Amino acid sequence: MSIINVNDKVQEWLSYLESIKGFSLHTINAYKRDIIEFLNFCNQEALEISPPDKYTVREYLSFLSKKELSKPTVARKISSVKNYFKFLLKNKLLLTLDLSIFKSPKLKRSFPKSVDPELVAKALKSLTNNENDHWINLRDRAVMLLLYGSGLRISEALSLKKKEAPNGNWLRVLGKGNKHRDVPLLPIICEGIREYLESCPFNAKDDQPLFLGKRGGPLSPRIIQRRIETLRFELGLPSHTTPHALRHAFATHLLSGGADIRAIQQLLGHSSLSTTQRYTDVNETELLNLHKAIHPRS
Repeated sequence: MSIINVNDKVQEWLSYLESIKGFSLHTINAYKRDIIEFLNFCNQEALEISPPDKYTVREYLSFLSKKELSKPTVARKISSVKNYFKFLLKNKLLLTLDLSIFKSPKLKRSFPKSVDPELVAKALKSLTNNENDHWINLRDRAVMLLLYGSGLRISEALSLKKKEAPNGNWLRVLGKGNKHRDVPLLPIICEGIREYLESCPFNAKDDQPLFLGKRGGPLSPRIIQRRIETLRFELGLPSHTTPHALRHAFATHLLSGGADIRAIQQLLGHSSLSTTQRYTDVNETELLNLHKAIHPRS
């Protein structure tokens, strides 16, 4: 089967991921690259594609192994290919498929890494003591307050429009899978966003991004990532301190304070409770380390 013959099928699959499954553009582009790579490889090596057999997948895994990719990357590529052929099977574009042939490398279970509340407070305070323009410092502080104070993903915070700037106790967020959720806002978050808007030199329209870059365009996630990298160096923060770590800190600190796990699931926008339950494991680890450190018989 030539790639020309499957382009329509690939496009149909990608449209399905976007319109029905609600995948983000970033994920869709990654899946697209993965399936094109797989189809190109199979055509170059004259391997069976419709449907792929055990030998085809084994050869592809060998090909990926020679590229010295990380296990998570290989796992994602296999997941992309498997998802594509499952779509063909579901829509009767493929008559038969042995799903057991898609074997991904075993991944070590990772746990979210949090940041100590005092360090977060220190980082937020230091943002206004920077040589950057004052409005930029206020902007970055407002973004970080949303990540830590409401548990937003960086993509969720930066996708907010100016008309969505909070003026009450709640904020409606568009998360993964094009699903909306309402998150409560602390007064300090609303105040931080208000201060940023009052100092911002650009008069953005209501349908333009809430957070703007130095030249007035949409703020890039990389700018916030770099800002936090600078804070790590200046303040001696843990190496895992990233925008996403602030979201993790939001969840673990709520859990430590006695919040219900299902409430945290709703606040984070997790579709599966098992994803949120990882924070329980983190909290138990912290408790165990604390017990060992202070118990007189340890």
